[in-house]
Amino acid sequence: MPYGETPWVRDGYLRIPDAEWIRIDSAEWFAWLEEITSFCYSSPRSWMRLTVRKEKRGAHFYWYGYRKIDSKLHNVYLGKGKNLTQDRLEEACERILQRLRERRTPAATKPNST
Repeated sequence: MPYGETPWVRDGYLRIPDAEWIRIDSAEWFAWLEEITSFCYSSPRSWMRLTVRKEKRGAHFYWYGYRKIDSKLHNVYLGKGKNLTQDRLEEACERILQRLRERRTPAATKPNST
C-alpha cells in the first residue's frame, strides 16, 4: 500500500490496513471522516490521485485535496466532511486535471492586425 499505513480510497472503497473496507458515501464513511485527518484518493476515472487533508480554518474544519505535478503543488477545496462524497472527490480530480491541461496548452496567439 502506498504511503505505508495511510488509508486509501480506491474503486469506491476506503481501504484501511487490517480492517474492513468501507464503501464511500455510506454512514460508516462519514463517521470515519470525523475521526481522521488525512487519506489518499485514487480516481477510478483517470490516473489522478489526491492526498486529502482536514484542516482547521477559523473555528471549523474543512477538507482540501493536494497533488504535486511537474514540481507544482495543486490544491482544491473540498468542503466540510458531510459533503465529501465520491462525486465531490471526482470533481476535485477533474479540476486539477483541467488546470494541468490549461497550463500545458500554449497560449493562443493573436492574429496580426494590418
